[in-house]
Amino acid sequence: AGALVVKLGLLAKSHVQSQGLAGRSAMNYNHDTEMDMRWEADQARRFKLLDTGLPDASIRRVTAGFGEATMSPGSLRAIGAAPGRLAGGNVTLGNALSALAINAKDPVHLAKVCREILEIIADRDRIGMHREFVELKGAESMLEILRHHKGEVVLVALQILDKLSRTSAREISACGAIDVIVRICETDGQAPRTIETALRVLHGLTFENDVKLLLLRHGVRELAEALTEARPALGSVEALSTIPTEDDVRTADQAWHDVLSISTRLLTRLGGSRKGGLRRLPA
Repeated sequence: AGALVVKLGLLAKSHVQSQGLAGRSAMNYNHDTEMDMRWEADQARRFKLLDTGLPDASIRRVTAGFGEATMSPGSLRAIGAAPGRLAGGNVTLGNALSALAINAKDPVHLAKVCREILEIIADRDRIGMHREFVELKGAESMLEILRHHKGEVVLVALQILDKLSRTSAREISACGAIDVIVRICETDGQAPRTIETALRVLHGLTFENDVKLLLLRHGVRELAEALTEARPALGSVEALSTIPTEDDVRTADQAWHDVLSISTRLLTRLGGSRKGGLRRLPA
C-alpha cells in the first residue's frame, strides 16, 4: 500500500510539472497578434513610401500641443480640455483637426476652431507647426470647408492657407487647392475680402517654381487679368447687399482697392498681362 501511495505521488508530481512547462510555453495570442499588426503596418507604410522619396517614419501618435494662452475657454472645451488646465499634450493640433471633422456641418463652430488654429500657425517661428499641420491633412480639412461652406468660416480657412502658402506650397497644390480657390474667386456675389484672401493664397504659391507653373496651367493669370478689369466703379452701391451708408461705400471701395492691389501683384508674379501693360492703382 505504501509503494502504491508513493507511485501515485510521483505521477501527480510529474503531471503538475508537465502542466507547468506547458503553461510556460503556451502562446500569448494577444501579444503575437499585436506584433503581427505592427509588422503589417510597418510593411504597408514602407510600400506606400517606396516611390515617394519621403523618409520612412513610424505612425504619429502624439501631435504638437496648443499654448493655453492662445485658446479661448469655449474652444478648450470644444476640443476636449478643461479651461484653466495646462495644455501640455491635452490640447493638440490633432485634437483641433478632429474637432473640425466631427463638427463638419456646423460653420459657427468650425470658424471658432479655425480662428484658434490661425493664431497658432500665424507665428513666424512655428515652421515646424506648419509642417505638422500639413502632415495631419490640415490642408485637406481646409479644402473641405472651402467646398461645403460660405461666409466667415471660408474666410478664416483661406487665411490659414495664406499662412501656409509659402512654406507648404507643394502640399497645398497637390491636394487640389488651386481649382477650389479659383472657383471661389469666380463665384458671383463673392465678398471682396474673401476674394482678396483667396488671391493672397495664390500669390504665396507663386514662390514655389513648380507650383507657379501649375498656376499658369490652371488659368490663374487670366483670373488676375479679369479681376483687375472687373472692379466696380468707386462709390458703386451695386457691390453692397444692404442699404449703404457713406461708411459702407467707403469700406467697399477700400475692399475692392485691396482686391485690385493683390490682383496686380499676382499678375506680376505670373509674368504680367498678355494684353500688354499692367493697370495702375488709382491714387
